[in-house]
Order: sequence, then structure tokens, then C-alpha cells
Amino acid sequence: MSEATDLIVRSRQRLERAAALQALVAAPPRSAAMVLGRLDRLMLELANLGSECGLLSEVHPDEAVREAAEAMDREATTFRSALLQDRRIHEALEGAGPAGLDPVAQRVRSLTLEDMARAGVALADEGRARVRALNDDLQALGQEFSRLIRDDVRKIEVTADELVGLPADYITAHSANASGRRVITTNYPDALPFMAYSQSDAARQRLSHANQNRATPRNLDVLSEMLIKRQELARLLGFATWAEYATANKMTGSAVAARNFIERAYEATREIAKTEKALILAKKREGDHAMAATIGSWEHAYWVERIKAESFAFDPRSVRPYFEYGRVRTAILDLASRLFALTFTKVEQPDIWHPSVDTYDVAVDGRRVGRISLDMHPREGKYKHAACFTWRPGIKGRQEPHLVLVCNFPDPAAQAGPALMEHSEVVTFFHEFGHLVHFVLVGANAPWVRTASPTEWDFIEAPSQFLEEWIYDAAVLRGFARHVETGEAIPVEVVQRLRDARDFGRGIHVQRQLFLAMVALDLHERPAEGLDTTAVVYELARRYSPTSLLPDTHFEAAFGHLEGYTALYYTYVFSAVIAQDLLSAFAAVGLMDLAQARRYRDLVLAPGGTKPAAELISDFLGRPYSFAAYAAWLAPR
Repeated sequence: MSEATDLIVRSRQRLERAAALQALVAAPPRSAAMVLGRLDRLMLELANLGSECGLLSEVHPDEAVREAAEAMDREATTFRSALLQDRRIHEALEGAGPAGLDPVAQRVRSLTLEDMARAGVALADEGRARVRALNDDLQALGQEFSRLIRDDVRKIEVTADELVGLPADYITAHSANASGRRVITTNYPDALPFMAYSQSDAARQRLSHANQNRATPRNLDVLSEMLIKRQELARLLGFATWAEYATANKMTGSAVAARNFIERAYEATREIAKTEKALILAKKREGDHAMAATIGSWEHAYWVERIKAESFAFDPRSVRPYFEYGRVRTAILDLASRLFALTFTKVEQPDIWHPSVDTYDVAVDGRRVGRISLDMHPREGKYKHAACFTWRPGIKGRQEPHLVLVCNFPDPAAQAGPALMEHSEVVTFFHEFGHLVHFVLVGANAPWVRTASPTEWDFIEAPSQFLEEWIYDAAVLRGFARHVETGEAIPVEVVQRLRDARDFGRGIHVQRQLFLAMVALDLHERPAEGLDTTAVVYELARRYSPTSLLPDTHFEAAFGHLEGYTALYYTYVFSAVIAQDLLSAFAAVGLMDLAQARRYRDLVLAPGGTKPAAELISDFLGRPYSFAAYAAWLAPR
């Protein structure tokens, strides 16, 4: 039996078990505990199916398996839509009441009723059928949108002159072809260093143009279809726009509040970003751009790195030899072990999808709680960004979690020399590992499937952004960052220059994130029929983007978060506000205070969806979260 056939058989068996359980959920006896318990077993079958198929559709090297995973994920979506509209279950759950349930079970009951309301359980038959059809269509469109991004790797050819400025190991890793040129792709390990270091403005523009047009033209049509169907779905469910629907059960609570947050955060960046842009323009005018009045999106990283090198005596290329991939991976496992009392034990996973994937058993305080896998290097047909996927959700006492980190970092097996990372890539590794730790701890403690993921989605990035701070700490860096040739630990003065240079470009970076946040929100607030998404992007860029966009580009076609986060890209900055506030609890005791780290583990990470996010934060800080720490972080130095 092929892997694709095996996946289909396994998935259909899960759907059959779920269907059998569905028939039992509303059957007598109908105590709240009985209804919830039966529904929870059903939801676990669906969660297992959706997690496995969602992961394999993004990472499996066999296209047939990816296609089978997408097909079964669509079947699961159809089943779940009908389930959440099942009036027998709704009546049983509502009629049984909360009596006899503990506080967490009461919360699960309340959240489930809310989920059913948001699925259209109260609509007439025709309305419920239309909601199901729209959900099916949106699932298929979302898969196509992601697939086109994943499969469309574009490339340019560059001359030796256009490689001037790139690190030696990068140039060595890109052999000349028969015409004497090197091929640079839009994959992260190629694109990020090239955009930061190549001295050729023309080459950076060509690569940026290729990157900003990935998945076009088809994804422009797919995006338009998604926006139209999301708008119709939102209105069927009683919301004026998809943005209102998407934010209603998040921390912000409404699209108006999300927009107000974006504007507030943007206002906080104005002073620092103005100073940064003036410095960049002054530097740019020193060369061949004496009359420059704008900063292009294709040159922003280059000029930022020039200023860091000249004004802060920090050249990011100089620290690459300290960040060899294997050593970085070990360091991240070790740091998580120290901070959160985790133990990682490497194991063989016989049914893994690719031989490059590393797998570890995870224990907390010496007690085995689950498993993680690291799929860290680019390959054809694989997800192109960096994210944490669930292969199997965890339910305490019933099923151990298995989480998978999917990234695109330099591959030691794909080059002759050591696989050296940019410090920014190391930060990304730490960030994504924060998601993995979060989900493992939640899965080890979740009493119900409905609580087996962290709470409101606009909080989801806070624990990862919080963890990024450790990779700028001298003690942490010197513990693992050793030169690949000399073995010397990264010097203290280099770390200090790294920290000093980190602050430059902060305001522009946040403005870029807020621009993307406004694109995501605005596209889901405007009338969708006939909407020119590219025109909207350029219109918003003129108001919010700190850099100018290249003409004739359509980055929204490859903006993958428009499929996953939809209107909620503001999450990244909203979560950063929370992360800065959480870090304030370490100001007096230091980042490596293990007692405080364990408090954070137990009060913020482990509870998952058992409490609203605001309560988790308050439990740890002893007060409601505040914007103040973030505002101070953005204040000019």
C-alpha cells in the first residue's frame, strides 16, 4: 500500500469513528459531563486527522501524499462544518446546563456553544447549507493559495560583480553555471543574505521583483475568490465584514479595536522611524543616489546593514562563523532545557517523511510528556516559511503531543563547508522554538481538546517573541556561539555591538509589520466584489509602509498569512506588546532566573486554552497587561 493510500485509509477510519460518536453525543443520558465527554472524543478524532493532513500537505516530499492529505483535510472540514451545525448536539449541550462541571469544563461548554453559533447552528436549513458550502470552498481555495506559494520558487542569475559584498561561504555555496553566472533563488537561505549584502542595487531589484511576484497571476484570482466568499460567510453569520467575524472572539474583540490598535502602535513608531529613515537617506545620498527621497523595499536591508557596520561597528557577516547550524540547534535545546526544566532525548521515528528530520522525546520535570520533530532545511515541495505544526495534539492522560518545527535554514548536507546562519535566522529559530515549547506544554496539560491549543489567536505570538530576547544575551550567546575555525567563543564586545546595532531599524521594522497588518485587515473590511487587491496594497503603502514598493509587483499573492491569519496579521505587533510586558518581570532578576522562568512556564504557557489570555498574563504579572513597556521599547535611544 502506498503512503498516499495508507493516509486516505487512516483518515477515513477516523472520520467513521467520528461519525459513530456523533450519533452518541446527543443520546441519553444527557448530563453536561456526558455530552461534553462524548463530544471531546469525537473532536480528538477530527483533531488527529486535521493535524496529520495539515502537516503532511506542507512537508511530504511525495506529491501524491501532499495531494491525498489536502483531499482528506477537505473531507474533515466538511464533516466539522456539519458537526458544528448539529442542532441535536447544540440542544443537548445547551439543555444540560453547566451544573456539575468544574470551571474548565464550564469554559469548554461555553466555548463550544460559541463555536457552534459562529458556524451557523441557528440558521435555517438553506443558510446552514450555504455556510457549509462556503467553508468547503474556502478550504479548497486556501489549500490552493498555500500550494502555489510553496511550489513557486523563482530565481535570478547574477554575475560575479553582483555577488560583491556577500560572505565567502555564501559565494562558495553557489557554483557558477556554464555561462559563469550563479543562480540565486527566492528561498530564504539564498534571498535573505543576498538582499542584505549584495552591493548591486540592480540585482537586488531583480531578486525582489521575482520574490514579490511569486504565485502570480493565479493567486491574485484565488485571493479575490477567498475575499468574496469570506465576506458572504461573515454576513450569513451576522457580521458586517470578515474582519468583524475574525476579531470577535480574539483579545481585541472587534475590527474597530484592531484598527485602533494598529494606529496607536504606528503613532508610537513615528519619532524613531523618522530618525532611522533620515539616517538611511543620508547614507544612501553619499553614493550614486544624491537626490534620493525614498527608501525602496529592495534596498532597506542593505542600507540598514551598512549603517550598523559603519555607525555601530557591527557587521553581521562577521558573526556568521559563530552560528553553525548544528551548534545553534543544540544550543536552543539546551536553553529550553535550562529555562523550563525540559529534557530532549533523540529517538528514531520510523514513519517520518524525510531522512533529514530529527526527532526527540520531551520530558518536563523528568516526566515524559510528548515528542517533537525538527524539519529545518529547504527542499522541493516543502513549506517555504517558518512555523510550528501539530502532528498530533496532546490531551492529558490520553494522548501525548507531537509537534513539528518546519523551517528553511542552511542545510549542512547541501554544501561543502559549514552551514552558517545569519544572526537573524538564529532569532527566527528561537522564535519558532518558542511556539514548539508552548504547544508541547499545553498538550501535556490540556484536559479537553478545546483547550489543547493556546488561547486567543492574537496572543499566539507573544511567547515566541518573548523568547527572542535570550538570543541577544551575552551569557547565552557565549555559551554556544563558537567560531567554526578557531573554536573561540563570540567576544563580549561583539555581543555588545550586536545589541547596540539591534536597536537601529526597530521603528522601520515595526512600521513594516503594521503596514502588513493594515493590508490584512483592510482587505477584509472593503466590499470584496471587484476589489483590486494590488491597488489596495499600493494605496496603503503610501500611508503606512516605511519603504516604497517596486512597480509591477503583487506581494499579496505570496502573503501566506492571508490564508492562515486572514485579517489577523496585527497579531504580531499585538503579541509583541504583551511580550515586552512579560519581559518586564525579568528586569530585576535577570533572564536566567530559573524560578521566574518556571513561574512563566506554569502560569502562562502550560494552561493553554483553559483561561482567557488576559487572565494568564495577569496571573504572571500580578496586574493587567499594559502598552507602556512596548512604548518604552520603541522610544528613541
